[in-house]
Amino acid sequence: MEASKKLMAMFFVCIIVISSSMADEENKAEEFKKSFEIVANEYKDCYNDCQKECTNEGFGYTRCEMKCDTECSAKLLKERIEKMKN
Repeated sequence: MEASKKLMAMFFVCIIVISSSMADEENKAEEFKKSFEIVANEYKDCYNDCQKECTNEGFGYTRCEMKCDTECSAKLLKERIEKMKN
């Protein structure tokens, strides 16, 4: 009888640990999603502005795409590195 009580107690502890672990994973997933959306919006704004400027200068789509992708990626990466330093 004593062994079955210990087994049940251990079972409930395992259930609690697993459920709290799953909650942490959901929180991390939500946090990642929010961070991704922020960065994606910043990149999109940078890219669209750059694309407009580049095409107004008379360059073709492919050249502008490569230029803007490189510049905006580098700009956002630099900003993130600077934030990490401070």
